[in-house]
Amino acid sequence: MVFINGDKLMRVCAAVLAAGVLFTSPAITRWSTLQMVPNADMLPGGRFVADADLAWELRDGFDVVSPISVQRLHLGLSEWVGCDIGYAGGFMLGVKALLLKDDPQLWYVPTLSLGFQNIYTSREAFYAGRGAGYPRDEFFITAAKSSDWAKLRGHIGFLSAATRTSDADLFNFFFGFEKYFGRGMYITLEGQQRTREFLLSFFIVYRPIPDRLEFNVGVIDAPGMLEGVSKSNVFRPELRAGIKFNLGGGFNGFDGLTGVEDRIDRQRGFITALEKRVDSLTTELSWNADRIHELAGFPDERREDRARIMDELTTLRNLYDQEPFDPELVKDMIERVRDRYEMFAPHLRVIITEPEVDLRIRRIAVSLIGEMGDKAAANILISILNRFEEPALKIETIIALGKLKEPRARLVLLRLKDDQDGGVSFTAGEVYRTLFGAEDQAGPSMPVVEEDPLGNTVPERRLGR
Repeated sequence: MVFINGDKLMRVCAAVLAAGVLFTSPAITRWSTLQMVPNADMLPGGRFVADADLAWELRDGFDVVSPISVQRLHLGLSEWVGCDIGYAGGFMLGVKALLLKDDPQLWYVPTLSLGFQNIYTSREAFYAGRGAGYPRDEFFITAAKSSDWAKLRGHIGFLSAATRTSDADLFNFFFGFEKYFGRGMYITLEGQQRTREFLLSFFIVYRPIPDRLEFNVGVIDAPGMLEGVSKSNVFRPELRAGIKFNLGGGFNGFDGLTGVEDRIDRQRGFITALEKRVDSLTTELSWNADRIHELAGFPDERREDRARIMDELTTLRNLYDQEPFDPELVKDMIERVRDRYEMFAPHLRVIITEPEVDLRIRRIAVSLIGEMGDKAAANILISILNRFEEPALKIETIIALGKLKEPRARLVLLRLKDDQDGGVSFTAGEVYRTLFGAEDQAGPSMPVVEEDPLGNTVPERRLGR
């Protein structure tokens, strides 16, 4: 057996920490979902993750009242150095340092970390029900890279046990994959080699509070559960369930302890929030300006015209509801409205903006605007699609914009093609294809940024951002 005394081990750990401080590139920090194998990601300085789990043996019978338990505390000393302390049948220690940051623009530049784990006591030995002779005091190097498109992050590396019984544990490789499915749900697949045997584990991870709380459940040594698989001398199949709390405010709020990229990322988030507020205020301002413009054209003597037009719209609504329906009567009345375009148009532009007016009346007014070809109302129609949520009103407004052949409706129609209401999405798709289909076939004339309609942003900076 190979031994390393405590003083030598502490000097090696200090060297690992120094490597992180001296050689690291400023990197975006992240809370990994991997459970069993080392990960390349770092906690922000001032953050710590409390981790507790229960494990039940599966191969020789399941005893729900007799689990084993491991508790750990992961400390982020800074964004490039961290350490772990825990208890797995005995005191356990680990350290980790960051050497290289992941560059999302360069596929060949990963996150690269090194460290020690299972110092004094091995967590894996505790899970396997073994003590003396199991490899511990393990040095590791791990690299990680993300695919934003696939919402996938992969880790790969090797372990070398300083305290080991044979050269079989001089070089043990491992890997881990994190797949994000949205709504805080992950699946991890983790494999590692020990004493020339391979351990494969599978976990489901759920984070109801993305940056604070995690529940996980999975199987350690999943193949060992299958009938006919020989019993391993190194592992035993176990069901494991755990909970993690990500606590602390983080020292990275102080720029002196924050990497350049973290600072840029924070500013980008702040700018994005401001842009959303500006967009909202711009839409509101445009809406109010359009309404003020239309209302400004109503001297007192025209208030009586408004009442007469509301009466005619009510009559037209009743004709639509009449049984049996007479399309000729409806057609004749629409023709009379079209003949009085100059009188009707200003009133219709205001009526469609008033939520207190009956929805059917507003829909008819929108339809008449399309029939009359009132291009001056295009701004109001586009604002309706951005402001109101009634599907029936949206559908009528989309049809009216199609009749007006309004080119400024391109982006709003493109967004509504993915609307949750089937009628709205179908109508938007048909009108968009009619107005802009030929342009799209010839090649887009402008870049279009599509957003996720469900808002499924990944709560991890390295997955999906």
